Amino acid sequence: MVFFIIAVIILIGEIVLGFLFSVIAQVFYQKTKIDFKSLIKGFIERMFLMIFLFNDLAPALTFFSALKLATRLKHDESNSTDSNKFNDYYLVGNLVSVSVALFYVYVLKHASSIENLLPHIGK
Repeated sequence: MVFFIIAVIILIGEIVLGFLFSVIAQVFYQKTKIDFKSLIKGFIERMFLMIFLFNDLAPALTFFSALKLATRLKHDESNSTDSNKFNDYYLVGNLVSVSVALFYVYVLKHASSIENLLPHIGK
């Protein structure tokens, strides 16, 4: 039962993140449609972080950060406004994504507390 609740928490978190990132994309890029490819990549990234951080392998966070920096940030002197928007968009997105992955790890590590609360919820 506790794994079902954790799965529901993660599912709700991913749905909320999908809408949040869509709003952020609208603010930064005036994109009106949901980019499912990016949402799937973000989910895979969060699951990567969750698995490694749950197993107390914190260097995975450093590895993840280095990969994101190497693949996402761009620097263009000719149009610094667009580069700054791009960099800000991915910085905010990555901070939110890592924070959510840390929340998932917290939920997983405290699953026994969730299980102890279940009998008291219906009362």
